[in-house]
Amino acid sequence: MVRKIKTSNNDNLLRLENFHKRWNIYLSDAERWLNFKNRVLNTYTISIGKEIKRNSTCENEFFDLIGIHKRRIDTFDLIGVWNNPMKDSPTYNYFADTNDMKKVILGLEVISWMETLEQADKNRFFSFLKEDILIAQIPLEMKQTKTDVLFYPAGAKLLDEKLINDNLDWLSQYPDCYKVFKSALQEFDIKGKERDVVNNLRLSFELLLKDILQNKKSLENQKNEIGSYLKTKNVSTEISNMFWTVLDYYSKYQNDKVKHNNTVPTDEVEFVLYLTGTLMRFLLTK
Repeated sequence: MVRKIKTSNNDNLLRLENFHKRWNIYLSDAERWLNFKNRVLNTYTISIGKEIKRNSTCENEFFDLIGIHKRRIDTFDLIGVWNNPMKDSPTYNYFADTNDMKKVILGLEVISWMETLEQADKNRFFSFLKEDILIAQIPLEMKQTKTDVLFYPAGAKLLDEKLINDNLDWLSQYPDCYKVFKSALQEFDIKGKERDVVNNLRLSFELLLKDILQNKKSLENQKNEIGSYLKTKNVSTEISNMFWTVLDYYSKYQNDKVKHNNTVPTDEVEFVLYLTGTLMRFLLTK
C-alpha cells in the first residue's frame, strides 16, 4: 500500500493558504466541497479501496447498509478501468458518481458501520479523512466514538469540541440517550427536519435525566429531583436555581413549538442544540 505522506495538519493548511493568498485564489463553498470529494476519492483509494474491491462481501455490505442497488461496471466503462483500476469497484463509483455531498457523507458514515472491513483499515481511513476535512476547510465535523463515526455540520469550533464531541464521549455510557442525541445531530441542518431535531434533543436530555436521577419522570416534572441531586454535588443555590429556570423555559419552548405545533424557526435550532449540550455537559461533569 502506498503510504500517505503525513505532515502536520496545520503545516499543510498554512501552505495552501499562503499559496491562495499569493495567487489571489478565493474558493467558493462549492469549490471547497468538490476539493473535499476529490480528497475522499484519493484517501479511499490509498487506504481501503483495494481491501473493499477484492472482497465482494465488503462491496455487498456497503450497498446493503446504504440501501441502494449495487451498480455493476458496464462494457463502456472498460477504458475508464484501464486508466483507473478502482473504476470497477461499485463502492468507489458510489463516491465518484455523485455530486450530492450529503450522499458522500452518508457513504463515509456507512463505512464506519461495516463489519466485513477490518477495524484497523477503518481507523487508518478515518485518520486520513480527518486531515482531508481540515485542509479542504469545509464546515464539517467528524467525531469517532467507540462504536461508529459521526459527521455533522460544524458550528463554533470551541462549542463543538466541548458541547458536542465531549458529550458524545460521555453519553456512550447512556446508550438510549446517546442514540437519540446522535440522531438529532445527523438531521441537524436538514431543511424540514427542524421539529425532529429539537424534539430529539429534548428526548435525549429527558432520557439522560431519567438515567442520572433513577426515575421515570418527564422533563418538566424533575424540579425537586434536580434540586436534590445538585445539592448533593455541592452546586451553589444560585446555579441550581438558574439551571432549573433555564430548563423550565426549555420545556415550555418544547411544548409550544414542538409538542403542540410545528413552528420551530430554522435559526433557533442551533441555539437549542448548544443549550441542550450545555445543560447535559453540566450534569455529566458532576
